[in-house]
Amino acid sequence: MYVKINVTTLGALMALLSISCSKEIKPDGGEQKKVTVTNPQAERDFKEIDSLKAYFCDYPEECEHYGKSTFLEKRRFEEKVYRNRVRLAQNFLDSYPDDPHYFEVLKFFFNLNFEPRFLVENIPDNLAGFLSKEIQYGTTEYYKRLRSLPIDTEAQRKWLDKGYGLVTEYLQSDAPLEKKLEIEIAVQARDFRLALEQYKSLEIRKNGIEKHYWEQFDKHYWESFRLRMCHLVEKYSELEIMANYVTQFIGLVTKFSPNLAKPYWEGFLQMTDGSQSLGGSKGFKAIHKMAMENLKALDSFDDTKPLEMAFTSMDGTRIDLADMRGKVVLLDFWSIRCPPCIREMPHVQAMYEKYREHGFEVIGLAANGDDDKTRVIDIITKQGATWPQYLDKGRNAMVSYHSLYQINSYPTVWLLNKDGLIVDRNARGRRLEPLIRKYLGLDP
Repeated sequence: MYVKINVTTLGALMALLSISCSKEIKPDGGEQKKVTVTNPQAERDFKEIDSLKAYFCDYPEECEHYGKSTFLEKRRFEEKVYRNRVRLAQNFLDSYPDDPHYFEVLKFFFNLNFEPRFLVENIPDNLAGFLSKEIQYGTTEYYKRLRSLPIDTEAQRKWLDKGYGLVTEYLQSDAPLEKKLEIEIAVQARDFRLALEQYKSLEIRKNGIEKHYWEQFDKHYWESFRLRMCHLVEKYSELEIMANYVTQFIGLVTKFSPNLAKPYWEGFLQMTDGSQSLGGSKGFKAIHKMAMENLKALDSFDDTKPLEMAFTSMDGTRIDLADMRGKVVLLDFWSIRCPPCIREMPHVQAMYEKYREHGFEVIGLAANGDDDKTRVIDIITKQGATWPQYLDKGRNAMVSYHSLYQINSYPTVWLLNKDGLIVDRNARGRRLEPLIRKYLGLDP
């Protein structure tokens, strides 16, 4: 699979001819030669790789039939796409170690869309028959087929080893600390996805009499990733951005294992305590503050307690639910990828205008980060939504409430009564106005 591109005589000649010399005036008035090296072939190779970031049609003539393909045909096509991408990325990294695009391509190498399954070429007829029937994604039968795919473990091992080797070399370079952290996070994310695919293929029933067993299983299953994150926290303790990576990591794990949210945050709180040797570092301080805020929010996530949230909205307004006691508050958890959420906004705005003077407030929590900020603003402007909005996964977000409260489906709309208690978790559509009037005490 791994074929290294050899530089031919012609290629070497082209590279040599691409060296251009320009004159630079020295401080004493003399001249010295400044050599600028460009490599047209490297630039072309990079552009080809860069164009493949988006999923999925590297082979347009075959992609047209993808939707009508069987389970096995889809997996074979994906394998063809991903192996080709890995080949291109690896050839670039081996051929142009000093190219300005090296860092970007190295990140691509660990990207989700550069990730083969390493499906074997020859599959026994009886197994091929089982795999050939198309099955709905996410069902038990789908995962049975996923588990049954025969994998070339030797090819997969070589791919993993190649990735670890590339990372080791990069970490030994003089690259900026921030970029080294990005690469370490990228390889951890790759490994997490591989583990998650195995985890999702389990037929797990987490409730009932086996609940305690699965909680312990989850704890042990994800432990190696928690330890790796702890190692990165110590290694990059001076980088504040480390706090965001910790938040993302806990959010990902607890999406599938919610019971780990509290012990994970408690662990990072203790780890980053000021009494520790690195307690005064920027990263430790940022993580410690985030841990306290998340544990506070988790503690209040109880129907018997007033919900606690405190953050700065996108327009700079400081929002604190504690200051809204005595009012009825609607919490709108939404996403730019949720059409029903967006369609509902004009109706919520009408209710907001009608009942605000009576003590009704609305807070929007967009499940998006800084990259989507412009899109969030465009949507709320077009829909006429004038209530405060929180960019839930932005760089300045101390708590990602969508992750912490396991908001995995949209629309999700909660209504809080005057005491700050959650009294309804589906306060939308025709149900909304009667609920507002009820909890404002406007109806007998």
